[in-house]
Amino acid sequence: KGYRVAQVRVVFTLTSQATNLLFPAGPLKPPAHLAYVEWFTPFQQPEFHHGLYKICRLMRHGERLASIIDVSDIRRSVHLFPNFGAVVPREWTSSTVLELCPSFFVNSFSDRHAYLTIV
Repeated sequence: KGYRVAQVRVVFTLTSQATNLLFPAGPLKPPAHLAYVEWFTPFQQPEFHHGLYKICRLMRHGERLASIIDVSDIRRSVHLFPNFGAVVPREWTSSTVLELCPSFFVNSFSDRHAYLTIV
């Protein structure tokens, strides 16, 4: 279906001067709102034992792969489970887990629409 998971870091607008510089007059209207996002890896096969898709940060040359996209290209939010073993690291909190956890599972069972979109 072409969907990918990304973490939205900031939503912003451009000044009219920046808009004119980046989007010269043409047939397409420039986007009103943009989002800076950091990408996760594409969906592969769901895990055998629970059927959830595992994703990791998408990295290039040791840096997170990021893009600026039109906010209208964002379809929905998704619920991510941190992938941890028998013990959860103490430094993981609700404020830090997205930055510290190396991989996540996408919860395709959070609601009917998520299930139909992801599976």
